Amino acid sequence: MKRTILKIAVCALFAAPVFSRGQDSNTMAAPALTGPPPVVAAPPAAEIPAATAPAPVKAKKKPRTSLAVTGKVTNVNTNAMTLTIGKRTFEITSETRISKDGNPAILSDIAVDDKVGIAYKKADGKLDAVTINDSLKPKKSDGEMKGDGDQK
Repeated sequence: MKRTILKIAVCALFAAPVFSRGQDSNTMAAPALTGPPPVVAAPPAAEIPAATAPAPVKAKKKPRTSLAVTGKVTNVNTNAMTLTIGKRTFEITSETRISKDGNPAILSDIAVDDKVGIAYKKADGKLDAVTINDSLKPKKSDGEMKGDGDQK
């Protein structure tokens, strides 16, 4: 057993210079092959183990950065910069964007009983309003007039 290992090691030492010279640029180029290149058949798909096939990548859901609520305004406090809808009180910050009927507005433009939509973030136990949209109009009742003057 020791002799076999020794013979393999000696042969490898003698063969090493031959293999390293094959990569030198000063040596003679390999003879050109004649004829078409050999065709190697790929194994059928059934023979490839399922474990080597890449698993489909699932898209990760992005965490929600803001929440939304709609409702009637029950209180507007311009001194404390808050707006209350039901039991929720929203803080108005310098980054809050307020609009009324599609136009920029300020907090004092919003009145009690207006129907609004608010996008907000929860931060430090507070509800910080990101956007406030006061263009939500109440639905017309059957007895009210339509915009074109016709009565229903």
